Amino acid sequence: MEAAANSKDIGSRADTQGDKEEEVMYDWSDGLDETDDSALYFSPEAGNVVFASALDGWGFGVSHFAELYSKKLGIRQEVLQRTLWGNFYLNSKAKRIFRGATAKAKKPLFVQFVLDNIWAVYDAVVLQRDKTKIEKIVGSLGLKIPARDSRHTDPRVHLAAICSQWLPLAPAVLAMATSHLPSPLQLEPSRVERLMCSTAQSFDSFPVQTQQLSRDFLVCSSSEDAPTIGFVSKLFCVDHSMLPQNQSRPLTMEEIAKRRAAVKQRLKDQENLSSTEKSQKEGEEDGEKREEEEERSVFLAFARIYSGTLRRGQEVYVLQPRYDPQEMDLDNPRLCQDDPAGSSSLGHVGPGNANGVGADGGGGAERYATKVKITELYILMGRGVVQVESVPAGNVLGIGGLDQHILKSATVSTSLACPAFRPMSFAAAPILRVAVEPNNASDTAALSRGMSLLNQADASVEISLQATGEYILSTAGEVHLQRCLDDLRDTFAKVTLSVSAPIVPFRETIIPPPKLDTLNEVISEENVVKLAPVNPLLSEGERAEGEIVTVQTPNKACTLLIQAKPLPERVVGLLSSSTALLKALYLTTSSSGGKGQVLLSSETLEKLKKLRRDLEEGFSSEESWSEFSDDFLGRIWGFGPKSTGTNVLLCGLSEYRRGSVWRGVEGGREGPQGYHHSVVYGFQLACQAGPLCEEPLRGVCFVLRGWNFAASEGGETTGDKSLSEDTTPPVVKTVAGSYGPFSGQLISTVKEGCRRAFQVQPARLMSAMYTCNILATAEVLGKLYAVLGRRNGRVCAEEMREGSTVFSIQALVPVAESFGFAEEVRKKTSGLASPQLFFSHWEVIPNDPFWVPSSEEELLHFGEKADSENLARRYMNAVRKRKGLAVDEKLVEHGEKQRTLKRKQIAQLLCTNHVSFLCHHLVYMSSRILPFLARIC
Repeated sequence: MEAAANSKDIGSRADTQGDKEEEVMYDWSDGLDETDDSALYFSPEAGNVVFASALDGWGFGVSHFAELYSKKLGIRQEVLQRTLWGNFYLNSKAKRIFRGATAKAKKPLFVQFVLDNIWAVYDAVVLQRDKTKIEKIVGSLGLKIPARDSRHTDPRVHLAAICSQWLPLAPAVLAMATSHLPSPLQLEPSRVERLMCSTAQSFDSFPVQTQQLSRDFLVCSSSEDAPTIGFVSKLFCVDHSMLPQNQSRPLTMEEIAKRRAAVKQRLKDQENLSSTEKSQKEGEEDGEKREEEEERSVFLAFARIYSGTLRRGQEVYVLQPRYDPQEMDLDNPRLCQDDPAGSSSLGHVGPGNANGVGADGGGGAERYATKVKITELYILMGRGVVQVESVPAGNVLGIGGLDQHILKSATVSTSLACPAFRPMSFAAAPILRVAVEPNNASDTAALSRGMSLLNQADASVEISLQATGEYILSTAGEVHLQRCLDDLRDTFAKVTLSVSAPIVPFRETIIPPPKLDTLNEVISEENVVKLAPVNPLLSEGERAEGEIVTVQTPNKACTLLIQAKPLPERVVGLLSSSTALLKALYLTTSSSGGKGQVLLSSETLEKLKKLRRDLEEGFSSEESWSEFSDDFLGRIWGFGPKSTGTNVLLCGLSEYRRGSVWRGVEGGREGPQGYHHSVVYGFQLACQAGPLCEEPLRGVCFVLRGWNFAASEGGETTGDKSLSEDTTPPVVKTVAGSYGPFSGQLISTVKEGCRRAFQVQPARLMSAMYTCNILATAEVLGKLYAVLGRRNGRVCAEEMREGSTVFSIQALVPVAESFGFAEEVRKKTSGLASPQLFFSHWEVIPNDPFWVPSSEEELLHFGEKADSENLARRYMNAVRKRKGLAVDEKLVEHGEKQRTLKRKQIAQLLCTNHVSFLCHHLVYMSSRILPFLARIC
């Protein structure tokens, strides 16, 4: 509940005793009883539910049978619409509908008038195959079944023929869509602004021409004067033969005569050719056939028109997602020369140009726009397409010929003032990666083209080319990966592929020093027998005492003191869920002169301020951060990696308060930075690749404890100079060619210092986790839990569904252990359990990758070698091997030279060993017994 003074809203009033001001206490549940929330739920009587069977091709809504029986029963259709679904029954004598069918053992209306009829059809056609009953049903329904379907031996074919005419699926779905989906004219202005500009931008900051387009967007007019605005959400692939212009049609007599003459001429030419010429001719024909096979797949752009009318032959601009009309000279746009395809380009963006760099190499918004001529328009009709001349506003269509200008999504408009729509966002992130290469090196070009086509066809896939020339395919899951590989082999590349093992992403983090060992015993100085070894990734010259690491630039001109601390979990969660806000904050901070601040909308500014308040609360709740209680967030210099991550660079210098990341929100101006940006960039590099296995960091705060410069000239140190609030870091000059520019030295030094500060803390790996939802019966729960245990998963919730014997189980499974999980579950449970996997979160692996037993209890339990499996170390070594990094592991221990002996030699060796063992045993016993006998005597 919230209190607000002098409010006009409805609520209960309370008088305060202090200042006697009138306050209003708001109740969140006030007024809910009077609110009509029927449109929020799916209900058959509301008409927003369709009962359907895709297998047999039928579907219906309650309104269909309400209209049918209203004429037969003489009851109004509105009454049947409300009572056909529910606990109602029909009194045939009174011809009235009453409530309470279950209490009076009556059939509900839905069972009596709907389900009984459907069950009668299935019983007659599928179960009994009674021709008499089938003919009676067909006659009563007034259907005309083709003789071919009625004589078919498969009863499913006959059933589909009856149901598709009696209860057609397409009209039922279309009727529900037209009656319940909102009209484009009901679009709210705020929704238009969210579509046409990003979260970090204010719509009022766009040019006047752009703001006028929002009115045309709302009107949704298809007149000649209205500008054309459309959005291409994705590209989809169709077979070349599906297009109307390529479909087979009856030939005329003239065409038949021409083809016959061409065949005769070709045969006559082949008779006059020599053997070598024939082989060359056959090679050319094979090449033409191969090109024809490659051109069988055609890409169509799936689009919707929001304003105006799109026509064939019309020239429009294709705007990429990064296009900004504020950077474009709308009065005098710079056009390129026409290309051979007939399109003049402001900057071509194609499959091989994923970054959107224009063909002219220009800068600004010119490289993200292309002027093209529309050549093909199609209306999507089920499985096929129909070619049309124009499509008015409010329709969904397919556009041909845009595959060379669109990578994922784009905006189509006749005006350059139109901003690019926000790109599509997907719930499933591409987290599963594999490396793909052809089996034959000669097929590399075909694979490159196929990967580009797959990148266009699938909006959820990501394609990247490593510096080593390796293609990386990132998908949303195991099933998605298999589908993409099948498309590459069969449709796009048409080559045999070699696929690597799945590349699972990890994260690196640090935790507070543990107080308990692996046996839940308190760690103290008394029970520690031997110290745990230092991180073997550190070299001998990089040992650091304590938590603060001291590093120097190669020319000894600057000394930095850096400390690494784990961030609170609440802060990490806030940063992880606020990636878009952090990106907006980075844009405002990186803009010069406060220009970026104007671009932020008031809503985004409020969200940023709320994020700052939440971060302050998250840090203030932890005692370990109490030393930074005074203006903690003002000390933040940056987030990483890529300025939007969950790692923080904090300035721990009390005298230096320059360069806060929040200065764009606070409205302050940035003073001279000195080498501030070099420190931030070195921090970004350290966050991108951690020291454990070169994976990104997560939840780590690097505190800059000291920053001392030595004023030098020619690389000679003259003295130390500490930074104060009113001083700027001195410019350090170095001898050319000695250590390079000082800014580069500082970047590498900060990066190395952050890595060393990370290594002196308890380091851990973080694994990506899947949320696994499983439906299973009680008979297979034991087998299901056994599979989860082998995969290092754990059950979070388990409950039985009401009214059934099915259990709903929610579990967590590491992504690294999820490959083949669904198949194994189905195999072990005989198909009685089916899991669904969704990416959930990142979770710390509790094992220390460098753990060795150190306390008495651990030595007694694990032994000195502790050769039991360390899960975190296994993951770390696997990643390091894949990346070609050094791995600290023993391949052979106590190895001996192999000896090849015969049977007699082996027997002789055994006898010799046995005799020597007896001799040693007798000597030992005599040495113990003889002194004892001497004392007795």
